[in-house]
Amino acid sequence: MADRRTATVVLAVLVTLIAAAGVATAATAVAAPYTLQVVMPSALGLTEGTPVEVDGQQAGEIAELAARGDRAIATVEITDDEHVALPLHAGTVVRVESRSVLGERYLQVEPGPADAAELPDGALIPAGAAQVTLEDVLGALDPPTRARLASTVQQLDGTLRGRERDVNETLRTAGPTVEALGSVLDAVGRDGPAIRELITDAQQVTGVLAERRAAVEGTVRDLGTLTDAVAARQQQLTDGLAELPGALDAARGALDRVPAATDAAVPVLDDLRPAAARLPGVASNLRPVLTDLRSTAAQLRSTLEAADVLLADTPGLLDRTHHTVPQLTEAVRQASPAVAFLRPYSPEIAGFLGNWGNFFSSYDANGHVARALFTAGQTSLNNQPPAPPFGGVVDRSPAPGTSGGEPWTDANGDGAR
Repeated sequence: MADRRTATVVLAVLVTLIAAAGVATAATAVAAPYTLQVVMPSALGLTEGTPVEVDGQQAGEIAELAARGDRAIATVEITDDEHVALPLHAGTVVRVESRSVLGERYLQVEPGPADAAELPDGALIPAGAAQVTLEDVLGALDPPTRARLASTVQQLDGTLRGRERDVNETLRTAGPTVEALGSVLDAVGRDGPAIRELITDAQQVTGVLAERRAAVEGTVRDLGTLTDAVAARQQQLTDGLAELPGALDAARGALDRVPAATDAAVPVLDDLRPAAARLPGVASNLRPVLTDLRSTAAQLRSTLEAADVLLADTPGLLDRTHHTVPQLTEAVRQASPAVAFLRPYSPEIAGFLGNWGNFFSSYDANGHVARALFTAGQTSLNNQPPAPPFGGVVDRSPAPGTSGGEPWTDANGDGAR
C-alpha cells in the first residue's frame, strides 16, 4: 500500500515537472527576440547593451559584438514587437547615431518598404553610413594640427588646474541647461524633415515677397500711416471710451422709457384705427383727383423750365439788389418825415390831380376842345344844389387836411384864408 502511494506521488511530481518544462519551453519560444546580424566597418563607441531604436523609438539593444576579419558584427535583438512590425523587410537601413558630439551612441533602424521581401530571423545586413564623430575628426587631422590642439589642451589644463571645484560647480549648475539644450537638439534632430520643409516653405515665401517688394513696401507704408493716424486719434478714442458709459446709461434710460411710451401709444393707435379703416375709401376718392393732377403736373414742366431760367438770373439780380436796397432803404428813411407830413393831405392832393386831369382832358393833340357833360339826378332836374344827408352838414369849402384830421396851417401857424 505504501509502495503504491509512493509510486503515485513520484508519478505526479514527474507530470508536474514535464508540464512546467513544456510551459517554460513555450514561453521561451514566444518571448524569443527577433535578431539581425549587422555588418559594420567599425564598432567604435558601441558595446553590448547599446540601445537600438526603430523609427525613433527604442525597441531593443545590441546583444553581442564580434569581429570577422576587418569587419565588426553586431547582433541586434528587437524585443518590442508591439510597436514594431516584425519581421523587417529588405531595404532596412541600420546606422550608428550619436546623442551629441560627445554623447552616447545607438543604432538607428529604418525599416524597409512593406512590399519588399521579409528578412528572416538572424539575417545578415550591412550598416549604413555613420555620423561623423569626434574620433573621426581627430583622426583626420594632420600632425601639426594635432600638435597645436595638444598645446591648446595643455593650456586649458593649466588654466583649469586648481579650479576644479569651481568648474565642477559650474558644470553642475549648467547641467539642467545642457540637458535642456540636449533635448532641444534632439528634438531638432527628430524634426529634421519638418524643419527642412519649413525652411523650404519660408524660402518660397521669401521669394514671393521679393518678387512683390513694391506691394509689400506699399502695404507697410500704409500700415505705418494707419498706425500714425490711430496714435493721433488715441486721445479722442480715449475720450470717446470715457464718455461711452454715460451714453450707455442714457440709452438704457431711454430704453427703459420705451415700454411706457408704447403703453401710451396703444390707446392712440386704437383711436386711429377707425380713421385708418376709412383711408382706403379716401384713397379711392382721391384717385380721380390725382389722375387730373397728372396732366397738370405734365404742364408744369414748361413753367419749371422758365423758373429754372429765372432762377439762373436771380443770383445776379440779388447781387445788384444787394448794393441798391441799402441806398433805397436810406432814401425811404429820409423821406418818411415828408410822407408822414403829406399823408393827412392825400385826399386834397388826389382831388387836385383829378381836377387837373379833368380840366385838360377836353383838349386833343391839336389844342381843340370837345366836351360833353351828361348829368342826371334830383339836383339836375330842379337846378337845386345837392341836398345834405339826413342829420348831416355839408362843408362846401373845407380846409386842406380836414378829412385826415390834420388842419391846414402855414409856416406861421395861421389857418387857411
